[in-house]
Amino acid sequence: MVTVYRPDTLEQALDKLAVGEHTLFSGGTDLMVRHSARPGITPDFIHDVVFLDAIEELQHITLIELESDLGTESGLQSGLYQSGLCQSGLCIGAGVSLHDIEINPLVPDVLRQSVANIAAPALRNRATMAGNICNASPAADSLPALYLLDAKLVLSSIHGQREMPIANFITGPGRTCLDQGEVLTHVVIPKADLPVTFYHKVGTRAANALTKLSVAGLAKVEQGKVVDWRVAFGAVGPTVVRSTVLEQKIIGQPVEMLREPLFIENILSGYSKVICPIDDQRSTAQYRHRASLNLLERWLTQLA
Repeated sequence: MVTVYRPDTLEQALDKLAVGEHTLFSGGTDLMVRHSARPGITPDFIHDVVFLDAIEELQHITLIELESDLGTESGLQSGLYQSGLCQSGLCIGAGVSLHDIEINPLVPDVLRQSVANIAAPALRNRATMAGNICNASPAADSLPALYLLDAKLVLSSIHGQREMPIANFITGPGRTCLDQGEVLTHVVIPKADLPVTFYHKVGTRAANALTKLSVAGLAKVEQGKVVDWRVAFGAVGPTVVRSTVLEQKIIGQPVEMLREPLFIENILSGYSKVICPIDDQRSTAQYRHRASLNLLERWLTQLA
C-alpha cells in the first residue's frame, strides 16, 4: 500500500527520502496524467509519494548580488546559505509555480516567455519548473532557455548539496543524474547581460499545446559587433541542442555579416548537422528539421 507524506521542511523531506524509494511530487501536473488509467480512477503509484509543495524553503525567488549576501535574510530565504554553492545571480526554489516565474520581473525574459507557453493558466498555477526539468522530456518548454542561461541545479540529500550544470543533469529522454534520496531544491541562474531575446514555440494551437519544436536565443551587440550570441533548440534531439562551437562563429562578427547570404548558409549548414529530430505523433523529423533552420535564420535576420 502506497503512503503519502507531506513534509513541512526540507529537512523532513530529506530524512524521508534517505530510506527506500519514493516518488517526488512537486506540481504533479504530469505525474497525475502518467499514473492515472482514466478520469475518476485513483492514480496508481508504485512507491510512497513525497509531496514538496508545503516546504517554505523552496518557495522563493531570490536575487543574490554578492557572496556577502550569505547569511542575510535573502540568503536565508534562498536555502543556499549553508551550501557554499551560492553565487551572484537568481535563485529559484523548486516549489515556485510556473505562474510565479512568469510574472516575476527578476526572471530573464527568455525564461518568462518559455514558461508562459506551457499548458494553460490553471496548470501553470500548479506546475513547477523543477518538475519540468526533472521530467527530462526533450520537448520540455523551459529547458532551451535554461540551457542558454547556463543554469545550475542544486541537488540536496541528507549527505549535503551538490551543484551541476543543467546540460550535465539531463542525460536523455526521461533520464537525469538525480540519485536516490536526492531532490532538486534550487535553480541558480548566473547573472548575465544579454538584452536581445528570441523565443518561438511551434505547436498545433496557440495554447495548451505540446511542443513540436522550440527555439530560444540570446545576444548582446556593442558598437556594431556581436559580443555574445546563443541559440538552443527543444524537441529536435534526445536532449536540448546547443552548440557552443557553432556559437563562436557568430561571436565577434560585425552585425553586417549577418546579412551576408554565404555566411548565413554556412551557419545553417553547421546547425543542420547537429539538429537530429525524430518522427512521432506530434510531427515528422523532416518538418522539425526544416522549421528549426527557418527559425534560426529568422533569429539571425532579426539580430541583423
